[in-house]
Amino acid sequence: MGLFSLKSDKAKFKKLKEEGCVVTLSLEVPPNEVEEHTQNALVRLQQRARLPGFRVGKAPLDVVKQHFSGHAREEALDAAIRKHVPAAISELKLRVVDAPSVEDVKWKEGEALSLQVRVEVAPTPTAKDYVKIPVVRKPAAADEAALTKRLEELREAHARLEAAKEESVGTAHFAVIDFAASRDGKTLPNAKGTSELVDMSAEQSVEGLTSGLLGMKRGESKPLKVKLGGKETDLSVTVKEIKVKILPAVDAEFAKDLGFETVEEVRSKLKEVLDREAKSEADVDVARQIEESLVKANKFPLPPSMVERQLEGMMERMSRQFSGAGKIPEKVLADLRAKLQPKAEDEVRLAFVMSAIAEKEKIEVAEAEIQAELEAGLKEAEDEAKKDEMRKVFDKRKDQIAHMIRERKTLAFLKEKAAYKDS
Repeated sequence: MGLFSLKSDKAKFKKLKEEGCVVTLSLEVPPNEVEEHTQNALVRLQQRARLPGFRVGKAPLDVVKQHFSGHAREEALDAAIRKHVPAAISELKLRVVDAPSVEDVKWKEGEALSLQVRVEVAPTPTAKDYVKIPVVRKPAAADEAALTKRLEELREAHARLEAAKEESVGTAHFAVIDFAASRDGKTLPNAKGTSELVDMSAEQSVEGLTSGLLGMKRGESKPLKVKLGGKETDLSVTVKEIKVKILPAVDAEFAKDLGFETVEEVRSKLKEVLDREAKSEADVDVARQIEESLVKANKFPLPPSMVERQLEGMMERMSRQFSGAGKIPEKVLADLRAKLQPKAEDEVRLAFVMSAIAEKEKIEVAEAEIQAELEAGLKEAEDEAKKDEMRKVFDKRKDQIAHMIRERKTLAFLKEKAAYKDS
């Protein structure tokens, strides 16, 4: 890439280098302009300076300079940067994604001001291989096995426990027990209970509990050796009752308990729900395959600051999820960042690719579409106050909402153009 330079108000700009999405510019401001910025800064400082022997705003400039030359210098530098850096960015047509950073400032009184500006710019991907993306499509309807499984789940949810005929605890039973835990002869605090239900077919947090209960008779008391919190513990248990789970028959009575007249109505409603779930899962999976294909096919440098912001957002969401677990160790956080880094890069990359496809295919968002999005949201609002709040949010985030709709339309376009193969 060659260098590009221009002049603006006698200041000189030059693109020094471009590495990935980071562009470094040089800026040189001539002595006369630097002096002008300095004098303007001194005048501003003079108006508010409080110096011994002078009223506010009445101290001579040379006295102000003696006391505030450092401040004047900082303000002059800031004025030069604010004037010329945006001009350089505009002239060079840079799509800046983060605040520019100033480096390597060189400035002696009476000489030109020179510095370097580091800016991060948006990449301009051409968007490759987005038509006829190979997609394996999952069934969008539930099969008989899924329906049977959901019916069984409903039966489990409506099961009842009855006293077992057997006198001793078996693997298919539920044992109702009283217990007390001790260690080294001392009773453990908060480690006793009455009429606790133990599912003998399920894994228990107390290691050795189910194996110890197995074969115990109704009314029997017995000491057990178990592991509680990973430590050897003595557990005194009494089996008060032995119960068995009774699943309801899939009949008219079961249907009525669920709010239907017949079993066929239950099956029909379940099929409708399962089909809707299957279609939703299939659509999500199609989108996932398309997005993964786009990320894989389109490799280009990314702005570091955008990846970092995306990563920070992901870390914040994860931290909120585990907020109840107390302070997360630094090593765990570091490992999590390393694990999430590729995902953050993929999400930023995908956003640029989707935008490039939308531009290439001239996918736009009409005002009516934004209004339709608002109207759909208003229907969910509980009252007028909520509706007013939603309207304000839409006004503030109109560009974001338009971007969201554009991405949605772009994904719909990609789904339409994909090459499908049924699984």
